[in-house]
Amino acid sequence: MLSLVSETAVSLTLLILNLLAPLEVQVDKGRAYAAGESHQADIYRPSGPGPHPVVVFLYGGGWRSGSKEDVAYVGAAFARRGFVTVIPEYRHVPAASLPDILNDNAAAVAWTLAHAAEFAGDPHRVVIVGHSSGAWAAAMLGLDAAWLERAGTSPEALAGIVGLSGPYAVAALTDPQDRQVFAGSDQALQPIKHAAGPHPAMLLLTGAADRDVKPSGTVALAEKLQRSAGTQQVRIYPGLGHGDMVEALSVPFSLHASVAKDICRFVDAARAGH
Repeated sequence: MLSLVSETAVSLTLLILNLLAPLEVQVDKGRAYAAGESHQADIYRPSGPGPHPVVVFLYGGGWRSGSKEDVAYVGAAFARRGFVTVIPEYRHVPAASLPDILNDNAAAVAWTLAHAAEFAGDPHRVVIVGHSSGAWAAAMLGLDAAWLERAGTSPEALAGIVGLSGPYAVAALTDPQDRQVFAGSDQALQPIKHAAGPHPAMLLLTGAADRDVKPSGTVALAEKLQRSAGTQQVRIYPGLGHGDMVEALSVPFSLHASVAKDICRFVDAARAGH
């Protein structure tokens, strides 16, 4: 019963934060990053002239659900900390395939790199931050150059990648429905298969209490990345579960963990080509 009350309180808090987001910072909603109704992004701008670091935030949802509106509080939280934040919508399984999802996200990142200066962003300081299946996509774009190259850019143009609770290998998934998404798919759609080559700076964060995506998957990717060309950091937060990691990006949840501060420190220091 206590757990149910706690979950309800969290849901209500996030609902309020999402409703307040447009009142806290300037928001440009529904900017088209490619043709099609599903290819729109919301842009959250901090105060001041810039140029500001830019975060492209890829939300999670098990590849099957989610929306940019669900994580408006994330856009506002990053904007309050001085980052232009772009949150793209993208297609979902089963109407779309895993490659479709990667192509959508790659197009959104390429559009952001090309247009960052228009909304006071610094195109040399663009970092992709993803949670859960969004972290999978962020890692794929950073580690497998083919996706961004197809969109007209490259991982070298990025300042960094941040993954929150990312399923970087199918073996890390505990939900049968999540694992089913990868049934019959190409093994190359697992980020851990691309850990041997050069990559942007990466920050891999997860919660020790995550029951949806095993923290061991984050550790395994970090260990493989250590042998490749590129810098990486990993951190595991005691007591945090899967949803806690993304909730911790905004108050009041950020008061209980340093997730937001750790990401902001990484983004502040990140530069393309470093």
